[in-house]
Amino acid sequence: MSLRLPPDFFALPVVLKVEQRFGAAGFARLIKLLEQFAASPSRASGVVEQAASDWRSALQVGPLELNVFLAYLETAGFLALEQAAEPGSPLRVTLAECAAFLPPLQLPGVANDWRQWFAAELCLSEVQGKDPYNQSLFRRWCATNVTIEEMNAAIELAVKAGTTLTPPNLHALLMTVRKEKLDVARR
Repeated sequence: MSLRLPPDFFALPVVLKVEQRFGAAGFARLIKLLEQFAASPSRASGVVEQAASDWRSALQVGPLELNVFLAYLETAGFLALEQAAEPGSPLRVTLAECAAFLPPLQLPGVANDWRQWFAAELCLSEVQGKDPYNQSLFRRWCATNVTIEEMNAAIELAVKAGTTLTPPNLHALLMTVRKEKLDVARR
């Protein structure tokens, strides 16, 4: 998934403060932080959860610098931090305004759009993408206006259930997602 900076990104108060406080390195770390969100499977909710060592590696900082940098962003209201008390527990970072940094999700209009999305997001092979059954699923999703948000919800269900991320498996879970949406709409 790509990262999209809002048109006024460089003028945002938090960006100016980070640049003023941490210099060019801080600005680069802010961009690296946003890249972590763009690559996260939970990007729609603005959440990235990984080990502190992975955060240090991604932002190229030491433990103290990481804590200072993230605490500064938390104080500015840019993100929220959570970490369980157990040693080695992952650091959960939640971006406050995540939608501003992600490209708008488009509704796929032809089967090839879904094939390309599956190839880019879920590493679907070319052979799987051309499989007639998968192509029929992709066409069905286009005809029924399946959204990327719905597919992401199906992926989250698959991950929780330990199911492989194939089009047929996700199709079954997509039906669950849509049924839940209908149930909510009926209330």
